[in-house]
Amino acid sequence: MASKLDLLVKGGRVLDPGEGIDEPLDIVVRRGRIEAIGEDLEQRFSSQGFRQVIDAKGGLVVPGLIDLHAHVYTGVCPLTVLADEVASRSGVTTMVSAGDAGANTIEGFRQTIVNGSRTRVLAFLHISATGLATFPLGEALHLDLLDVEAAEVAISRFPEIIVGLKVRQGGPEVTGSNGLEPLRRAIAAGEAFGLPVMVHITGSEAPIGELLSLLSKGDIVTHCFTGSPNGLRQDGKIADVALAARERGVLFDVGHGAGSFDFEVAEAAARVGFWPDTISTDIHSISAPKVTGLPDVMSKLLAVGMPLNDVISAATINPARAIGRAGSLGSLREGLVADLAVLDLQAGAVEFSDTFGHRRTGKKRLSARYTIRGGVVWGAPAHPGTGVAVLSDD
Repeated sequence: MASKLDLLVKGGRVLDPGEGIDEPLDIVVRRGRIEAIGEDLEQRFSSQGFRQVIDAKGGLVVPGLIDLHAHVYTGVCPLTVLADEVASRSGVTTMVSAGDAGANTIEGFRQTIVNGSRTRVLAFLHISATGLATFPLGEALHLDLLDVEAAEVAISRFPEIIVGLKVRQGGPEVTGSNGLEPLRRAIAAGEAFGLPVMVHITGSEAPIGELLSLLSKGDIVTHCFTGSPNGLRQDGKIADVALAARERGVLFDVGHGAGSFDFEVAEAAARVGFWPDTISTDIHSISAPKVTGLPDVMSKLLAVGMPLNDVISAATINPARAIGRAGSLGSLREGLVADLAVLDLQAGAVEFSDTFGHRRTGKKRLSARYTIRGGVVWGAPAHPGTGVAVLSDD
């Protein structure tokens, strides 16, 4: 007699922009991977039965959300949250640590955070060898810390978790008198391995055109809707240099955080259809209550008019592509690791605030009903042999 299947997710609207799916379907999971996607799968697999059945009626069944910009190196970097605590309640199955670790601290990050989390955790390696461990002291004040060779060694050692480089161009308190040299060094380290650079622009002293001119296809501007000087908005509209950067393949990420999302900038972008490529939280120890999780930030983009399909793309397939993992993450496909989220899209007036003192009323809010990592519903113990924390994506 065949063993029972792990999980059936039934009755939901499967919305997967990466695979071009938007229809009512069921999903069956076996041994932590997607066994089948289709109609009436409960009846089709009735002879085997299921260990668990999730009723997704009225919900959106989407690929596990990917938070491209988060801070989770607890115990070393002070600006952090617990990955599993945040992910479990927000439909997030993959979090990318945005510069918490540098070359000198990445091995500890792998041992304690990557291996110790049920959430899949990846990393943008900070070009500063200390990463953000010195926060609030600027990590790029001393050029000796911006060690390209050390970064290259770290990338060579941990290619399975390092997906790019991170640098903060955050003003004199971060970079001192070093100008754009931190960014140049991050780019140099990334180029050696074909990896993108994620650059923080909130508070930057450099004119946005000068900063963007250094970036290439696949590099990522985070905090793209910041209201601070030298951002994307000039004279009330999105600057031509930003439009040109997008044309040549530079990516734009929300990175909401505690001080980097301005509704007025997002609305200026909306007027010209300049939607973010990726939506992320920049969640950390001082960002709450301004941001509580990825569905919250996604809801704010819905409030300024971003289409639902684009919002889901920006939290699933687009970040997967940005970090070179589109073959294994960000989609619902038979054979892939079963990372899913069941989201509720609730209608009704809802008040949102940004980080610059502005408030807006939206008509819809996204929230997570279930987070499913490696075929296991969050809160349930992993089935023996599932190996949720170490299940290979290959």
